[in-house]
Amino acid sequence: MTFTILTKRAGAAGLIASLVIAVLGVVVGALSAYVSKQGAAARAARESAFLLELRDPALARLERRKEIIQSVFANGPPQRLAPSAFLSEELSPTLNKPKIIIIFDDMGLEKTLVDKVLDLPGPLTLSFLPYATQVGALARRAEEDGNDVMLHLPMEPQGADDPGPNALLSDMTGSAFIRALEWNLDRFDGYVAVNNHMGSRLTTDEAAMMTVLGNLKERGVFFVDSVTTGDTIVERAGRRVAATVFARDVFLDAVEGDRASMIKQLGLVEDIARATGYAVAIAHPRKTTLETIGPWLASAPARGFELAPISALPGLALGDDAQAGALALADPPALRF
Repeated sequence: MTFTILTKRAGAAGLIASLVIAVLGVVVGALSAYVSKQGAAARAARESAFLLELRDPALARLERRKEIIQSVFANGPPQRLAPSAFLSEELSPTLNKPKIIIIFDDMGLEKTLVDKVLDLPGPLTLSFLPYATQVGALARRAEEDGNDVMLHLPMEPQGADDPGPNALLSDMTGSAFIRALEWNLDRFDGYVAVNNHMGSRLTTDEAAMMTVLGNLKERGVFFVDSVTTGDTIVERAGRRVAATVFARDVFLDAVEGDRASMIKQLGLVEDIARATGYAVAIAHPRKTTLETIGPWLASAPARGFELAPISALPGLALGDDAQAGALALADPPALRF
């Protein structure tokens, strides 16, 4: 798919972010997502925008992968992993191993937790909060250790939880929204992708997400939807500005401190990877998570899997119908943060 997005900034009169979308080389519509004094609630512009029906083989692969994963869910609980399976030393003869991508969110607030994650078998992907102290140095260390780095972009949630300083909020004016976005994106270098920190409200705002994704496209990085709400419209917004968007498949530790629940989620990760060729899972640097995932990561190759960084995801998505696309599915559906 070849598309163009143009962002034009006005002077003292304020900011007009104009997103011009081209499909198959033909300009079919334009959207002013943010106008000063309107902010992320630019409903009139959003609702009048032409809803594109993008016809591309990638979309067919996306839908096919969703169908496959939904069948994994429908077939009952995933295979139960016995803790003894984490200790297997017999190497699998599998040549084309399913890939497993593990993202650790909320990185950077505590250096000791970065150290503990870097001690795990990898490669892994560490997603750093931009407002963390010395975030640049910590991100560079993760890169030098052979891992991928992401930016964990703070976004407005439903409810009263605080997403942190300079978070993207739906009631911001256009200029304030862009200033906050650029502040976050400029905090450190080297990240290959961005995912949302919280964001169960903002990821349901199409105008807001089109602006975010358009800016990421200009910077040459892709977006991974953390799927903190089943109402997310990130995938649709990505189509409309031709940005590269993926989504996580499983939260490993949504039930904090529950090792049995996490082992069940790890089994689901394995089932999805076997069925589709890869799986994307999100975890957090918590005590129980680190204690549980360490042996599992060490023994994953023996069970026929390959650990991969997030930078492998675009390449995996170019595979056949069973190995492409991204899943926008919340588990459990009521999970919002």
